[in-house]
Parts: sequence; C-alpha cells; structure tokens
Amino acid sequence: MPTATVSSLQTKYSKYLDKADLTGNDASDLNAFEAALNEVMPRIYQMGLWRDMLTTLTEVDVSSGTYVLDDPYDCILSAILDDDPTIINSVWHDYRLFGEPSEGSSSTTLMGGFIDDGYNASGKRVYRVGPVDSTTKATLLVRRKWVDVDAGANTVYIPNDATIIKHALLGKLAEDNADVERADYHWGTAQRLMEADLDSYRGGAKPKLHLAPDGIGGGMAGMY
Repeated sequence: MPTATVSSLQTKYSKYLDKADLTGNDASDLNAFEAALNEVMPRIYQMGLWRDMLTTLTEVDVSSGTYVLDDPYDCILSAILDDDPTIINSVWHDYRLFGEPSEGSSSTTLMGGFIDDGYNASGKRVYRVGPVDSTTKATLLVRRKWVDVDAGANTVYIPNDATIIKHALLGKLAEDNADVERADYHWGTAQRLMEADLDSYRGGAKPKLHLAPDGIGGGMAGMY
C-alpha cells in the first residue's frame, strides 16, 4: 500500500463527505474527515489480505513464552520459531477431544507453535509460544491494522487504487442516509477494485494452501 498524509487525502476526498459535516472551519473540517476515515478504513483493511498489508518482523524475542503483538499490526499469519516453520493455532487447541491436561504441566502450550489468546485489557493481541528457551527468536509474517488518526500530519497506508477510498466514503454516506442499495454498490465496487489490484500485483504467484490431513501433530495419543 502506498502512504499518504491525512491532510493530503482530505484535499482530494473531503468532497465525498456529507456537506452537513463540513463547516468551512479548517480544524472542524479536518476532524470530520478524520472521523470518516477512521470509520471506513478499518472496513477496507478487513476485506482481505491486500497488497502491502503484510510485512515481516524479524529477530522477535519470544523467549518468555508470551508475545504481545502491538500496533500497528493486527495478527500473525505465519511464523518461524528459530529456524523451524511453526503453526498458529486458536485457543481451542488448548483442549483435547479426550482426557484432561497432564497435572503439574508447566508448558505454556499443550502443542508446539503459537496459540492466539486474543486481546488483553489494553487491546493490544497476545500469543503463547512454545517450546522456547532463553535464546528463542521468531520471524513473523503479520498483517497491518488501521490505527485511528487524530492529526493531519499522520502518515497512513492507503489502497494502491485510490478510487477505493472514494467508493468507501460514498458507501458510508449512503449508509448514513439509509440508502442500502447505493451503499452496497459502493462497498461492492471497493471490494472488486481491491481484488483487481491484488490480482494485477501478484501476477503468477498464488498463495498455497498447506494441508495437514491428520491435524497438527497427527497421530497423537487419545485420537481415533
């Protein structure tokens, strides 16, 4: 995704806001545009794994067995623990189909890899990691998240096709006026433009689905 400042986006796209939200006062109009951007951009980010929304974090210290993924990142998509590819599991993988966890177990995870524990009290994403030791490092493929802007100088990631922002703002405007049909049109157009941009960008490279027919750790005791 290219980057832009909020003030530069305001110059180009504020005309797609509800005119009732614009007063002619520079500070007030900037606040209105920031509020609109903070409403539509998270939806754009959540539409898929778009171009340049992914980035890699290297030499990440996970030796404590717990890792907190801070802003501006949303989630871990893939991981390498030391030099070994590993897995990302949900908290459901703490539970077995049969029996109970071993008594007195001090392991942070019942299975190797990263366990997604969701969000902590401050809203930052928490993962348990195992097995680890005092030198364990990770390489992480992560997805960016939208971080709300509150100043015109903020630099933000935007879609490569900037008309997507136009359709998102028009979709918001239609929703605010209870025009469901027009809102669906603009949000659907934004989705299609994002998909077309992604297809053009990746060319012949397609993501591959990795399957584990027996599940991670297939053949574990207690499984049929």
